[in-house]
Amino acid sequence: MNRVWLLVALTLGLVAGAAGALALQTDPPDPAPTRALPVREVALPQPSGRVLLVWTHGGLPSGLAAGITHLDGVGAVTEVHGDDVGLVQSADAAGRVVDATRPGWTIPLDAMAFDPATYPAFVPEQSRPLFAGLRPGQAILGATSARVRRLGPGGVLQLAGGRRLTVAAVVDDAVVGAAELVVSTADPAATAWPARYLLVNTTSTTVGVEKVTQGLLSPGTPVRFRLAGETPFLREGDAVLPQALIKDRFGEFAFRDLTGRDIEVDPAWVSAHIVTADVPILGRVTCHRAVIGAVRAALTDLLKSNLASLVDPAAFAGCFAAKRINPGEPVSRHAWGVALDVNYRGNQTGVSSAQDPRLVAVMAHYGFTSGADWLQPDPAHFEYIRPARL
Repeated sequence: MNRVWLLVALTLGLVAGAAGALALQTDPPDPAPTRALPVREVALPQPSGRVLLVWTHGGLPSGLAAGITHLDGVGAVTEVHGDDVGLVQSADAAGRVVDATRPGWTIPLDAMAFDPATYPAFVPEQSRPLFAGLRPGQAILGATSARVRRLGPGGVLQLAGGRRLTVAAVVDDAVVGAAELVVSTADPAATAWPARYLLVNTTSTTVGVEKVTQGLLSPGTPVRFRLAGETPFLREGDAVLPQALIKDRFGEFAFRDLTGRDIEVDPAWVSAHIVTADVPILGRVTCHRAVIGAVRAALTDLLKSNLASLVDPAAFAGCFAAKRINPGEPVSRHAWGVALDVNYRGNQTGVSSAQDPRLVAVMAHYGFTSGADWLQPDPAHFEYIRPARL
């Protein structure tokens, strides 16, 4: 289980029946968010055995699902695909335009594609006909996405490239890994989306599944295994908030690509949400206005605890930065201004962490998870994940 995740007290508890409660908790101090993330009841998948999440950085190799499907104790396996897609326009069921971008600009959506033959085994029984019968041209929205989109059934989304999708239903986030947009793998929109993760329903110990999975991967490939209840959402990249929740708390923007991984974020959104302020140790920092208080509090704590030397101001690589993670990959959380790169010199992406554990602990206390233990380590990266104080 991700220990840093536990330190910021984001927990998922199961309750009796076919429903669960997603409880988001925190300790003060915490900055006021742009919009509070509510606690709400969610219908969790309830298959007969335990659900195991399997994912690797950069996507799954072909044949992985087939290699574990027939293992003893494995009742079902489903392979979930996903990608970052661009939204250019949306309209409600009455045809009224809700969102529309300028030519060349798109709104980033975290999209998921499921196998209609195998995925229904992992959703509540009452929702199985919806997933099994979803047709090309139809889409499902997670509840948070629907709120951000201001859309319900009958709404229409037009993606970059001209593909149009009609919203067939809205489901709880936990049922779709908090994806923003969900389609069947039979939809032409999802043809080239890579396999992101597996869900495995097993009635026996997961040790055998994990051992066989590791044997099917290339030697040395890092892989993450999570049981339902060990992580809030069964999806890849489970150590950070899904993009839908980032938008719900910090706002949504349109952007356009520039060169390499650089993008331009809607200037109106930047003006409304990004601020520059003085903080201890680092000096002038530019971040989202909802997290600048947590940044200041963490650095003040380090200063008062005589731990300021753990942060090298000359190796600070910034907070707000309009960019993708890598060229062609999803938009970085730096584009929302909710992540900091601290002590980047000596802690570059892909290397083992040289961060002092005391720094990591203080940052975690104020809501920032460290990328040091990610499948692809990013030890300089501290990303804000603490939920809103209720």
